Amino acid sequence: MPNDATFGLFFNFSGQQPLLFAYEDDEPCNWLIISFQPASIAAFHTTSKFSNLLQFLDDPKNFGASEVKSGRSWTLDELRIKSNLDLQKLWYVLLKERNMLLSMEYNCREACRLFPSPERIDKVEDSMARLEQVVRERNDAYWQLEIGEEAPKSRAVKTLDPADPLAAIREPIDAVTQVKDRATLKFQYLIKEKERKLLQKQKRLHEREAIMLLRHFPNLDKEALQAKYPDVNVAKLKFNKGTRGNHEFNTA
Repeated sequence: MPNDATFGLFFNFSGQQPLLFAYEDDEPCNWLIISFQPASIAAFHTTSKFSNLLQFLDDPKNFGASEVKSGRSWTLDELRIKSNLDLQKLWYVLLKERNMLLSMEYNCREACRLFPSPERIDKVEDSMARLEQVVRERNDAYWQLEIGEEAPKSRAVKTLDPADPLAAIREPIDAVTQVKDRATLKFQYLIKEKERKLLQKQKRLHEREAIMLLRHFPNLDKEALQAKYPDVNVAKLKFNKGTRGNHEFNTA
């Protein structure tokens, strides 16, 4: 092959190996068959891609089934040996599974059908709660080892008292500053007035219930009635005309 030859590369897309040829005086003078070894590529796995809302639905083979077999929830010992990256991946897997189960439960409830194996939701929620516990343990250990302080406490989720009608606004009221300006005093006065009206309304309701019980059951135990309605004076209700029913014990 001449030294001043020009080399070119020709790719054949029919599936054969590429060809290396040389030009001499604008004419191909020789053909060389060469082979290329592809670089090693690591396997990459992803979940099935859905371009619609099928990822919020269960496997179609479980539609109409009365029972769906599922495994147990993750334990703390199993989660503690996993890396932070694995915990993060597992969290999103559990979150996606919980969204799917809640969607299926809502669809079954709307269709007036039983949701198969509802314990699956409890298993997923238990796994997520334990995963959060492991993350808090690692966070506490990091703060104590690296910073020498206790980790900041996570914000506690407060539950509202169902017996308190103003529980939703009572905490913001307690957080009001100590500056007693006119607007703050007026606001507190209106809140107390609203609480007083609610208590009066509740007391009137209890009085009507106690009067109805005394009218239909004149021999009712007064002590038990007083224990049920502590905000009502049961001894005073016997002078109320509403307690006089049409029975033989009516002395009015």
